[in-house]
Amino acid sequence: MAHSLSFLLSSEAAQARMVERKPAYVVHFEVAPNTDAPMVEMDADNRGHAYILARSWLMHGRAHAITAGIRKVNADGTLGEADILEAMDYVDEIDDQSQANLDRVMSQYGLVG
Repeated sequence: MAHSLSFLLSSEAAQARMVERKPAYVVHFEVAPNTDAPMVEMDADNRGHAYILARSWLMHGRAHAITAGIRKVNADGTLGEADILEAMDYVDEIDDQSQANLDRVMSQYGLVG
């Protein structure tokens, strides 16, 4: 469910986060800019897991995510400062993957040597 960032940073969200889920980190994805509820929150077990989720959503266009904020969850459910990632951070990696896929398909049809 999409929420506003102000709600996700609120004490109400902090309390619910710890009662219901108790995550170590959360990743906030901006999926619908210019709306009242542009953000989605996902739980992560650790910092590495959070970065994997962010990379996957940003690189593969999941829900048209354009930014991700990774935040450590404090014991009371409040959140630390965000590490912000953008889809543009992965442009070179996406380009390399696209070219590799194109080369592989073309070689299957004998179009490249």
